[in-house]
Amino acid sequence: MNSTHPAGVALEMRWLQPLYHRLSGRPELLHALEQETGLRRTDPSDRSLLDHASLCHLLEQLHAAGEPHACAWLALQFDASVGSGQVYFLRSCAQLRELLAELMTNQPLMLPLGYFGFFIDLGADSFELRLQPYRPPARLAEQLLAEGALAWLKRILDLSLSICTVPMAARSMAPPAPCAEPLEALLGAPVQFGAPHGTLRYPARLLDQALPGGNPRIKHAMRAGFVAQLRNSDAPRPLSRRLIGCLLTHDGAGAGRASIEGMASRLGLSGREMRRQLMAEGMRFAEIHNAHRRRQAFQLLVQEGAPVEAVVRSLGYASRASLERAFATWFDTTPALARQARLQLAALAIDEDWSDPVPLLRMLPPSIHGPVDAAACLQDLEQPATPILQAYLLGLANRAEYGGHMLDDASGLAGQLRPARLGQLVQGLQLQAGPGRPVAALEPLWHARLAALARLPGLPWFDALSADEQRRTRQDLARYELGALLMYRLVGAPYGRLLGEAAAWPRARVLEQERLHFGLDRHVAGAMLLSAWGLPRRVIHTQRAASHPATPAARRLAALYEPPGSP
Repeated sequence: MNSTHPAGVALEMRWLQPLYHRLSGRPELLHALEQETGLRRTDPSDRSLLDHASLCHLLEQLHAAGEPHACAWLALQFDASVGSGQVYFLRSCAQLRELLAELMTNQPLMLPLGYFGFFIDLGADSFELRLQPYRPPARLAEQLLAEGALAWLKRILDLSLSICTVPMAARSMAPPAPCAEPLEALLGAPVQFGAPHGTLRYPARLLDQALPGGNPRIKHAMRAGFVAQLRNSDAPRPLSRRLIGCLLTHDGAGAGRASIEGMASRLGLSGREMRRQLMAEGMRFAEIHNAHRRRQAFQLLVQEGAPVEAVVRSLGYASRASLERAFATWFDTTPALARQARLQLAALAIDEDWSDPVPLLRMLPPSIHGPVDAAACLQDLEQPATPILQAYLLGLANRAEYGGHMLDDASGLAGQLRPARLGQLVQGLQLQAGPGRPVAALEPLWHARLAALARLPGLPWFDALSADEQRRTRQDLARYELGALLMYRLVGAPYGRLLGEAAAWPRARVLEQERLHFGLDRHVAGAMLLSAWGLPRRVIHTQRAASHPATPAARRLAALYEPPGSP
């Protein structure tokens, strides 16, 4: 569906126009639909909506008139511009598995009818797309809408793949009904009706099918505009999401620092009512506001290089000094130094977003890159073998849209991302990463990391730590080599050759050579990565401090990595 209202799914009238051609031989039915549901002829530029109640009445009228699958048929007529250009964005992915991962991670906005799932059946050499409504359909029209959403999934694949393909099988929640054009003919596959959820099954070989429009630069360039379009859509959103939209359009220079009273007024609420509704969502205005400014500061100052004074005004700070103090509190560095490191990463040349976690997941050796069970992902994420996945999810959880509570370990993830959403994100990242292409040159780094973790129990200084401090120390070590992974991704073989030459060097010399040859070492790169992901200062500081170990804690962690026999 391409639009939603708080009252339910709505559809732009222009997308209903094919019904006039389909029903041209039944003028009496068309007239009845116009009189009873508000259907009318319009031109392609008309963005007016048929509301949810009228759309449901329309679908049930069509069902009674022998057109039970009209919603699915309409979905198969949509062109790539439907849904604020969602398909244009999805088609810029490199492979089908990447497209499906974007659908999964952006599901609440792209497929607002229900949970989108993805399942691979290795025994049958196939995969299944599944769409299950958030609540059991209370009326026939809701089953027909779910059937239409399933057909929309098929339409996305049809518009994105370079080859014509049809599902192997399908299931619909709607009951079977006699009609001139059965659903089997529309989908090109046998259909089971009355199912608990809608599914489409395809051959597994399609997952690695290259998409003709795949281009990482285009995808990266489109993402910001695409997200902005969705942010400004009329999709039903909780108050916290609408608040973030207000913060994004807030003019700090003209209105002063954003206040809960000012934001509440813009949303038609009192400050007291906003507090109450946010509390019901488990959120607080101050944390959302702070998380929003933290993310915007990094985006504007570091990734976009905006002038500091302009950012001071847009984020509502009193002075440049106050913004720089906040920046140091968040990222353990100054805007100038962070920008310098960002430019150094750019100088290493890469065609896509350097902070994307998926290419890093693909590079892990098999001993590290084990599958995470989405149903039990919290337990899996607590293991030290999943530093990339855990760190990225923690960064997501720290964002304003999830409440802005600063987490630095996995124990609070389920509270902020919610188990169903957490499972979706894990599945999406793993699906996009695929089976992985491990980099042999990095194997020694990950073996050294596991060896360092194994050395911890029994060390006097480690045993003296509290249970929480021990857990955090293990997580610090688990993330210690993220920067090396990023460096290899950016530099490639030359970095691998340096690592090969440096196998027996003291760690300080390795980092010095990294800075000499590439402008920054793995720990500065790792700190930038964690900053871009949104992790809290303590985690970023641990990574940055390893670049030039000065504190006893940093020296102890660095010593765990020294090769045997080094001074």
